Amino acid sequence: MSGLSCILSGDHGPRLIGQGMESIIHKQPSDAPTASERAAKQGEASGGRRRLSQARAEATRSRILHCARQVFAAHGFAAANVRDIARAAGTTHSMITYHFGSKDELWREAVRDMFALLQRQVIDPVEAEAELDFEQRFRKLVHLYTRYSAEHPEHARITVSETIAGGERLEWMVREFVSANQAATTGNLTQLLDRGLVPDMPLPSLLYAMVGMIQLPFMLQKEAQLAMGYDFMTDEAVEAHAEAVVRLLTGSVHGPATRKSPS
Repeated sequence: MSGLSCILSGDHGPRLIGQGMESIIHKQPSDAPTASERAAKQGEASGGRRRLSQARAEATRSRILHCARQVFAAHGFAAANVRDIARAAGTTHSMITYHFGSKDELWREAVRDMFALLQRQVIDPVEAEAELDFEQRFRKLVHLYTRYSAEHPEHARITVSETIAGGERLEWMVREFVSANQAATTGNLTQLLDRGLVPDMPLPSLLYAMVGMIQLPFMLQKEAQLAMGYDFMTDEAVEAHAEAVVRLLTGSVHGPATRKSPS
């Protein structure tokens, strides 16, 4: 009480109290963030760093899978070297081991990612066009699949490599992806056969004739360029090839000519 009396009494008491209060007001403005607001901002910053880290990890993973497909397609599973994949992806062997474990798991993840890409770029867009008639859907399927095959020739090369080798990896790939994808496609092809819109033939022959005609030029595009001076990888050539497949399979001779002499 005596201390309080000393502050409240005397000529300087009221002035000291007023100055102290004014100082406090200036040092602690009313709009200063509260503890909860500061915690919220810290949480947002932490969440932003976490999302950035996750995005970088996903980008690294995607790059590894892309490079893995290129190496597996070029050399086959047995001859493919994980260190070569790491160098191509700009990462380390230990990082690949961290993300995928074994070479076999890396191959499976690369193939799983490959078929997910096929699903997004070809199968889903065709199935979304339910209002199209069968012939229009077939044309859309051929054009989308031709574009996919041109952009990702490694898909066909991996499939051929595993088919030649045979064994558990091929069985896994067919069981997990190929059978379902073929089922999504053969329904439309059956309708075309039943309506006489394509030449009569066994359904597997139609399916594999279509797949082979679409894929092969992009697998052999280097040979075609050397032997015929023709580049199948240009946008114009890709679209022309898709239309050629449609015409060959449907017997259509309508529409403008798309033939172009090798330059």
